[in-house]
Amino acid sequence: MRPNSLTTHSDHKLNPIAKVIFASLTALLGQTATAQESGTDRADDSRNLSLEEVTVTAQRKSQNLQSVPIAVSAFGEEAMERGNMLDVEDISAMTPGFSLSSYNPVTPQPYIRGVGTNSSSVGDDASVGVFIDEVYAGRAGGYRADMFDVERVEVLRGPQGSLYGRNVAGGAINVITKNPTDTFEAKAKVTGGNYNLKEFRGMVSGPIADSVKGRIAVSRRTRDGWIENVNTGNDDLGNQDNLSARGKLAIELGDRTDLMLSADYATDDLTGSGARSIVGYEEIFGAAHPTENDPGKVDNFVDGYADRDMYGVSAKLTHSLETVDLVSITAYRTQDYTFNDDMMGRYLAVAGAAMTNDAAEESSQFSQELRIQSAGSEALEWTAGLYLFQEEVDRVESFDSSRVYDLMGYAGLSSRPVWDASNETTSYAVFGEATYHFSPAWSASFGGRYTYDQKDFSSVATGAPDLFGFLAEDYAVTADKSWKKFTPKATVTYTTEDADIVYGTISQGYKAGGFNGIAATEQGATVAFDPENATNYELGFKTSMLGQRVRLNGAVFYLDYTDLQSFTVDLETGQVETATGDAEIKGIELEASALVTDALMLALNYGYTDAEYVSFEADPEVVGNRLARTPEHSASASVNYEWMLSNGSAINFNANAMYQGEVFYSVGNTEGASDAERTLVNTNVTWDNYEGLKVSLWGKNLTNEEYVVHGFEQAGMGFAIMGEPTTWGISVTKDFF
Repeated sequence: MRPNSLTTHSDHKLNPIAKVIFASLTALLGQTATAQESGTDRADDSRNLSLEEVTVTAQRKSQNLQSVPIAVSAFGEEAMERGNMLDVEDISAMTPGFSLSSYNPVTPQPYIRGVGTNSSSVGDDASVGVFIDEVYAGRAGGYRADMFDVERVEVLRGPQGSLYGRNVAGGAINVITKNPTDTFEAKAKVTGGNYNLKEFRGMVSGPIADSVKGRIAVSRRTRDGWIENVNTGNDDLGNQDNLSARGKLAIELGDRTDLMLSADYATDDLTGSGARSIVGYEEIFGAAHPTENDPGKVDNFVDGYADRDMYGVSAKLTHSLETVDLVSITAYRTQDYTFNDDMMGRYLAVAGAAMTNDAAEESSQFSQELRIQSAGSEALEWTAGLYLFQEEVDRVESFDSSRVYDLMGYAGLSSRPVWDASNETTSYAVFGEATYHFSPAWSASFGGRYTYDQKDFSSVATGAPDLFGFLAEDYAVTADKSWKKFTPKATVTYTTEDADIVYGTISQGYKAGGFNGIAATEQGATVAFDPENATNYELGFKTSMLGQRVRLNGAVFYLDYTDLQSFTVDLETGQVETATGDAEIKGIELEASALVTDALMLALNYGYTDAEYVSFEADPEVVGNRLARTPEHSASASVNYEWMLSNGSAINFNANAMYQGEVFYSVGNTEGASDAERTLVNTNVTWDNYEGLKVSLWGKNLTNEEYVVHGFEQAGMGFAIMGEPTTWGISVTKDFF
């Protein structure tokens, strides 16, 4: 939809972006080498400079990121604060091969390397697993909350079928929150900004009694909306209203035994979160709509809303023996949410068309993981375990077109199909992985996971037939289906004398099949769709240069995907289908960072993803199309510079730019359900007195780029949820020790 400064045409994107990254890295290395050679004192200083070691738990144990043979990106607390990363969506923009769109905030849709899920139906699962302190969050809306008091976020790209829980065919997102501290700590952060932003974050941590430490963190965020509904006059659509709290207790039960108890809660009360703008109205009707090309205005019958409450509790028990560690993680999570979205607004009222989508869902899950893993640094390192997951989901959903009768002059008639569906899932797994170090240079890892999934589904559909054909017949059905799968993984790693690594991996991923919770017919509701299967072939490297001042990590991959589940709507019949197709995905990912001087750090990331359908039985015309929500090119760049002042304080400047190529939001690759390439620019300037006080001025989307985060096409027009405009604010943070 809009031009971009990086490139002007999709056929010429690869070379310019690649040239920018490699030319920048070359210049960076040259500048660093020059700095090292310019004088004895500066050379001595440069030898003391190095990038900080990044510790991750991607393999269920603490390791240096540079030694882990997995394509993983990690973001610590400081990086997230300086980048104003508030949720998973902000993380995705800085990670190659990772994109996220949202039908509304309670139904996020993460995609990694082209793999994700565009449905939140009761019988579906996610293809990208999200883990909060090692606990799998089963439902999509169960994790997209305000990320506060977070130690680190890790994004693992590619199938993670051995050590992780269910449904990680595309990858996994690890959110690791902060633990209680040995000494007293407290923090308070107050933020104000445009659109009447008001935010408070507070944290207290420290010892409570002998062998007991505690931590509690609270976040409250409100902000007015930025979208006006010209029909209702409400200008508060797209607001924010979130309350989040988390508590942890760390208990030492003995010299070798520790217990971590955790509890979290979050609630959101949102207005117009799914408000849609119109694209292409003038081309269809011959005259522009007053709100067309104005992302801050919509013309909807209703404002819409989304409300959510979720909480979780967990207990992690760790017992250390001389050579092994025993780990038990028991968790329970629940979520309730409702939403109502005006799908077409008043844009098609002249053609007698209107529809809203509303849903109410209650879900709960219980999980138990038992692990035994080697301790120490022997030649053979291994992990083995058992996993149990149980989930119950109840969902009532409707696509209501009753307003069409009102437009026709037949007030009081109903066209409201309703699906009252439920699903119970029981999943068992046994898993293990072992790494043997043949020598200091060579090691090999072999692992696997055997998973059994059982789903018991029921649905009562009423209100047939409706005007749009979503429900062809009333029905009441029950059905059940089970699946089982073994997903192996094998990795060979070569480590140089400088601790750089080159690795090759073959891994498989699996996502359970399911049922269509909003099927048009009884047959469509009772026939289960097939599970997804992915086989990943990957060659990667991780290297550090110039005395640990420069890092360059990369991966080349080929992903063979079968029965990729896609939520589609047949425009001729209106019926909602969960169709499956096969896809081939190949790509390149590069991540570079450099500490140029003791004050200047640069980072560059790039991802190229060639993802297309090779078969699609429900609609053969889809073959050759790009996978939805998967840009061919994505890149990000960041610069961080710190000025030390004479009084011992400092000013830190951080800026980042994030580029995303064209994306389609449907398997049909229609223009109305797409977004052109975009570049978003953020910045943060912080004064830090290094005595516990920080004052920050920050801004997001500084160029006020107009972009689409979700869309669908109807009658040749696009109905798009737009991304947020320029936002800015001032934050004051005080640490207490």
